[in-house]
Amino acid sequence: GSETKMKNLVRGLALALPLLVLAYAVGSVDAEGLDPTWQDTELTTKMWRIITSNENSELQKLLEDDESIAAVRAADGRGPLWWAHEAQNEEAIDMLKKAGAKEDWTDADGKTCTEFEHGKMTEYMRKLNEQRQAEWEAQRKRLEEQAVEIEDDDDDDEDDDDDDDDEEEGDDDDE
Repeated sequence: GSETKMKNLVRGLALALPLLVLAYAVGSVDAEGLDPTWQDTELTTKMWRIITSNENSELQKLLEDDESIAAVRAADGRGPLWWAHEAQNEEAIDMLKKAGAKEDWTDADGKTCTEFEHGKMTEYMRKLNEQRQAEWEAQRKRLEEQAVEIEDDDDDDEDDDDDDDDEEEGDDDDE
């Protein structure tokens, strides 16, 4: 019945998920030479928001608590100094440099915070996003094909599940 179909679909998803995670993690975009600490995190998102919104008093507080956050980098290798340059936030640029951020650091495309094209994603991230989209699409198609195969393999006795339910309900009535 439909419960069997659902169990088979869940089983198929459970088998496919680790492969999807592995494909996503490995990726074929050339990440060699990129720092593994470059990640999109809550901190990078918060720093981007604060810097691009010119919330410089908030930035100052964060830097006073932990100067090392001036060096955090998102997955594309860009960080607070890139965002400050993009937002033309001179005060943030000064704070970040005093906290140790360097203008000669490079992103995933090898561009510094003064060289990159504002508002444009890195070539690295563009390729990574295209690859991830293709992987998700291929995985979705495989899962759809598996679901169709599971439906085709299902037995013809559609009322098995109903019989079990009826017996259980009958047991309750006897008590």
